[in-house]
Amino acid sequence: MASEPHRRLAWLSSRPAAWLSPRPLAWLWAAILVGCTLLLAWQLRDGLPSDTRLTALLPEDRQASLIEQASAQLGQPFENRFVLLLAADDLPKASAALAERLSQLPDLACLDWRDVDLADADPSETLGDYRYRLLTPALQATIDADGGTTLIEPALERLFSPLGSPQPVRDPFGLLARWLNVQDDARIEAWQGLLTVRDGAGTRRALLAGQLAGSPYALPTQQALVAQLAAFERAHPKAELLQSGLIFHAAAGARQARSEISTIGLGAFAGLIVILLTVFRSPRTLVALLLPLIGGLLFALPLTLALFGRLHLLTLAFGASLIGVAIDYALHLQSDRAIRGASFRLRPLLPGLALGLASSLVAYLAQALTPLPGLRQMATFAALGLIGAWLCVVLWLPRLRLPAHPATARLAERLWRATTPRRRLSPGVALLGVALMLAIVAGRLEVNDSLRLLNPSSPQRLAEERQVQTLLGSDTGSHYLLVRAGDEAALLERLAALGDALDARIDAGLAIGYDNLAERVPPPAEQRANLARVRRLYGAPLAALVERAGLPPQTLTRARATLDDVPLLRVADWLAMPAGERDRRLWLGRVDAAGGDQAGMLAATLLLTGVDAPDEVAALQQLAAGDDAVSYVDRVARLSALLGELRRHIAGWVAAALAGLMLVLAWRYRRRAWRVAAPALGALLGVLTLFAIAGIPLNLFSQLGMLLVLGIGLDAGIFSAEHGRHPATWLAITLSTLTSVLAFGLLAFSATPALHNLGLTCLIGLTLVWLLVPWVRSPDMTTRQENA
Repeated sequence: MASEPHRRLAWLSSRPAAWLSPRPLAWLWAAILVGCTLLLAWQLRDGLPSDTRLTALLPEDRQASLIEQASAQLGQPFENRFVLLLAADDLPKASAALAERLSQLPDLACLDWRDVDLADADPSETLGDYRYRLLTPALQATIDADGGTTLIEPALERLFSPLGSPQPVRDPFGLLARWLNVQDDARIEAWQGLLTVRDGAGTRRALLAGQLAGSPYALPTQQALVAQLAAFERAHPKAELLQSGLIFHAAAGARQARSEISTIGLGAFAGLIVILLTVFRSPRTLVALLLPLIGGLLFALPLTLALFGRLHLLTLAFGASLIGVAIDYALHLQSDRAIRGASFRLRPLLPGLALGLASSLVAYLAQALTPLPGLRQMATFAALGLIGAWLCVVLWLPRLRLPAHPATARLAERLWRATTPRRRLSPGVALLGVALMLAIVAGRLEVNDSLRLLNPSSPQRLAEERQVQTLLGSDTGSHYLLVRAGDEAALLERLAALGDALDARIDAGLAIGYDNLAERVPPPAEQRANLARVRRLYGAPLAALVERAGLPPQTLTRARATLDDVPLLRVADWLAMPAGERDRRLWLGRVDAAGGDQAGMLAATLLLTGVDAPDEVAALQQLAAGDDAVSYVDRVARLSALLGELRRHIAGWVAAALAGLMLVLAWRYRRRAWRVAAPALGALLGVLTLFAIAGIPLNLFSQLGMLLVLGIGLDAGIFSAEHGRHPATWLAITLSTLTSVLAFGLLAFSATPALHNLGLTCLIGLTLVWLLVPWVRSPDMTTRQENA
């Protein structure tokens, strides 16, 4: 008589054979796969639309669109640019050779490497009308102190200097020249026709700055640039080349992804073939077992491309792990058929196959609910692949006649005897162990939501990037103050006040720098005060200068006449000038309606540089805390916080999904439902305990690995509950767990921190699943086949 659990879900075990096995459905599925193949061929007509951006894994900052806009604008000038610093014995010759190679790049928009390449129009020409409103702090202090009398002697020297460019009418005191000298903090200098910088040791390096016409994530662009640089280094082995730019990090990530696709994917595939041939001893069976994998990939690839437009290379690397799961269902079917022979029927396996698919889909689809586009794509790819593989198993494999080697049954029997516990585990001991592990996890487990988990760049690459940025004195905008105000004058006043506050803290020992738009465009009130100072300077001091210089008397009248109708320097005027180009990334302008309460206001950023220490961050947070219109933004910390929020969000979804699954399992298995869930939950607790003992922090990606452990562990528990006393079932569970460990565990050797954490979690968790299944298997469990 069939056991009570098998009388439930009778519709699943007695009817599906009537609608899943018929020949028409098998042919229909074949037609769908042919259509998918044609669609894939059309999608690949111009090559694989791929994506290498690791930022695709980041959540969208739905809390602050203005911060997102500011961050994007600060980073945009650096996205399509790259910088090379070259040190060589014959620097002019080596620079010319490198520039010639770079000029051959198909996607190079421009290359600056000669001193004439950065020669803009004379800023004094465009700023001439505003010169009387622009004074350095030193000039302001001097004029306020003595009316500018002490400026007469320097002005006389300038007027009669053979190297000077005296302007006795327009600017007799050289006010604009002094202001421009203060603004020019560039570390780039011209030398023998080259653009160069010097490091702390005095080594002169040639600067070559390129602008890409296309995306730095385009693989052909990456490959062409890397090839040209490699060729140059082979031709100039003694030259030292420092590289900076997003394209170099993207190229390194793409190379790494391609390498891991080949090592992880091919490694798992090779291991899979060896295992299957060892167990089933038939190349024909091997080919049949690979059909679900092929079908799953053919189903998942075109549909994922159709949904997302592009395929991230990490999706392919992650999809390589699909090998271990997609073949799971085929292994259960073939193991049972290889041992049962002619008495094999699909119908008894269908409940386990269906519930196994459902549990795996829950694990993958939980990722699809996250706001990370890259992870949604991975989850979609894997879920579609599993559905495709499952349909191939159910519709095709039962119709294939495959040989059954006697060695398979012998192996299953030996494995059963070798791994079946000789005694049962005491519930008291088990509960004590669980309590101990929970105490260790609660007391020692740490979390790490650092954004650096997404960065595949090597420490050497990151150190080189920092070295170049330090030599150039540039910053990509990781730290900044976001400032808002109702109008331009108020915004500039607020920026200027922040600059003064920062100066006070820097004088007190705060070791940071900053870039403030208000230093180039003073607030209107300050511009008016500056003009008043110049009128005072053009009184007695200018008369004394004209007299001592022996200039014609009308010079005084003409010079004073230039102070009439002096225009205010507006932000738009400054940003339109060549000299103001670098400040365009600091100005956000009018906030649109999407800004909520901030809509209609003006916004700008004050860029902070050299912010590293926690006390520096605390000081900046304190500075911003005093003004509701000022926000301190640490882009790395902010995105890390979003990853932490996402990790907690996923934990909630997993708990909800697990609760739902437990209801289904309780309906199906009643009091034995805990035996189904125990391998998966015990493995998760074991992973957390080992992480706590080893000091490995929990992060988003190890948590995603735990999702996969949960899905595969429930799969193993379901098949053990359905057919737990049959050696064929234990052989199939062992093979599926082994192939999953092979596929997911290899990700532990990935150089990408995200994949490494996911793989390490799966390697430990799936091993624990396999170890726990025999201990929770019911000793009196019977199967439908055995009772039939």
